[in-house]
Amino acid sequence: MWNRLYKLLFILLILSGCSILKPVDSQESLDYPHPDSEIAALLETYRPGVDAVMDKPIAVVKDTLRFSKPEGALGNMAADALRFRAALELRKFVHLGIIGEDSFKTYFIPGVLTLGDVYEFMPYDNHLVVLELKGDKVIELMNQVAAVGGAPVSGARFRIDADNRARGLLVNAEVVDLNKQYLVATSNWVANVGDQFPALLNPDNRIDVDLSVQDLYVDFFQGRSELYNERDGRIR
Repeated sequence: MWNRLYKLLFILLILSGCSILKPVDSQESLDYPHPDSEIAALLETYRPGVDAVMDKPIAVVKDTLRFSKPEGALGNMAADALRFRAALELRKFVHLGIIGEDSFKTYFIPGVLTLGDVYEFMPYDNHLVVLELKGDKVIELMNQVAAVGGAPVSGARFRIDADNRARGLLVNAEVVDLNKQYLVATSNWVANVGDQFPALLNPDNRIDVDLSVQDLYVDFFQGRSELYNERDGRIR
């Protein structure tokens, strides 16, 4: 209960304009509505307690980590975290993980990564979802990833050809079987609206896992301890 309360207060402090962190886009700060002074003053009374929780160290970032195309270290981690945790929660192999860059709001710079940093990285209270798709839908999904120049994906490897199609596609080092069912981990927001990937809509089956994606990322980064700018060529 307290964890959810602190998260709510932290988000309210940001939305009220009380955040001391520099926005990624300085123009955004110019356009941001002026905070209500009474609400801001009330929220400020909670700041010491919120800061004490949100300043908890989670990991150490060794390199600047950004989302990039066709793949980037931060995007790879974001997708891996979904797939690995889904497998742990379901106690079965999960073939793929995918999420759009629009689900995230910041990138990481070298230094100590705090709990507050992770909540700003993923500010939405989404939960983990696992979808079941047939092989032909998986191919369609990866072609949609290729069409946007790449996205955070886990479990797949392919190259983007001149027509922005996924070529040489392998899922877990195997050619996709058109008649096989594949498990795909994502967030409920991506599963509900499709994001840039409408192949995720109308799956053969859907499992909603009672696990916050925010907490999932906290656990993943904490488990890694040190975060490096490492890529493996999963999308080329």
